[in-house]
Amino acid sequence: MDIIDSSFEDIGDGQFRLVLTFRADIGKSKSSAIPLGSGPSETGAVPDRIVHALIQTPSHTLTLAEIHELVDGNPGTISRQAWTLATNAPDLQIRLRGWVFSPDRGRYSLTPEAIGTLEHSS
Repeated sequence: MDIIDSSFEDIGDGQFRLVLTFRADIGKSKSSAIPLGSGPSETGAVPDRIVHALIQTPSHTLTLAEIHELVDGNPGTISRQAWTLATNAPDLQIRLRGWVFSPDRGRYSLTPEAIGTLEHSS
């Protein structure tokens, strides 16, 4: 979403009007510009275990607390790796790029592209 213009107006009695004009990218996820990697492996690495936990959850969405319950390991490492997945950080393995995004703070989900890949592989 891009803000195109904004205006601020005093309408009296301590009230103000704020008008924002923006362009919404309807139907596009934030991950659409990221090419989808091949997916998680069975290496047992924390990022792969996080993606597997999201795959096994019917909604394909988990809070960070739920990820901590499902994925064994150091909580700090799990939190950093979840963030790395969701932001497609430079140190993320290429095969996991585009698989996870964060729709809300502290919540992680599979991207629509990843879900589509899973549905086509079943």
